[in-house]
Amino acid sequence: MSVTRALHELIRQRFQLGPANHLTHIENLGSIVKAGGLKPFNQLKGASYFDLANPDVQKGRALIVIPTTKRLLHDYVPLYFGFKTPMVAVNQDKNKELIFLRVSLDILAITGVVITDGNARAKYTKFHLYQSIDDLKILDAKAIQSVKYAANPMMKHLKQAEILVPDFLPFANVLDVICFDEDAKKRVLAGLKQFGIQKAVEVNPGWYFRT
Repeated sequence: MSVTRALHELIRQRFQLGPANHLTHIENLGSIVKAGGLKPFNQLKGASYFDLANPDVQKGRALIVIPTTKRLLHDYVPLYFGFKTPMVAVNQDKNKELIFLRVSLDILAITGVVITDGNARAKYTKFHLYQSIDDLKILDAKAIQSVKYAANPMMKHLKQAEILVPDFLPFANVLDVICFDEDAKKRVLAGLKQFGIQKAVEVNPGWYFRT
C-alpha cells in the first residue's frame, strides 16, 4: 500500500519552502487564542490590538481587490513564505515584543487560499488562487530564503511572497511560536497556559534583525 506524504513535505522537497509564518505583537497572543485563531484586518475594525503595520501601507492594502476572487485583500489573514522580511526589519526596535506564529504549508489546501509572487501591495504582483502544488512555480524560493535583499528592489519584492487565508485561520494550525529571548518565551508560555494550550515555543534571535 502506498503512503501519501503531507503537502508540506512535498513542498519542502520540491521548493525548499515552509513553514509559513505570521508576525504579531506578543500582546496580541491572548486575543488570538481567545478568538480561536487569526482574523483578517477587516474583522478587527474597532478591536483593541497592537498593529505592527505602517498605517500608510494598510491604507494601500485596504484598496486592493484580488483579481482571482474579487475580494478585498483585507478579507484575508496574511502570512509570509519567508522570514526576516522587511516588516521585521522595520519593527526591530520591538524585537522583544515580536513573535512569529509558524504554520504548516498544509494550509494551502484550505478552500479559497490565495498566494502571491511578491509583496501583495505592489501594482505588478501576481495573485493565484491555490489549486495545486504546481501553482508554487510562481514563487522565487531563492529570494524568499534570502536575508540580504535590501539593495535589490526586485528581490525585496519577491522575498515578500504571501499566503492569504480567507476569513479565519484556526490557532490549531499553528505549529509553534518563535520569540526573541527567554523573557518573551516565558510570557508566551504563560499566555498559552492561561487558555490550557500547549505549543512548542522556541527562542531564536536569528529570526530577528539587530543593527
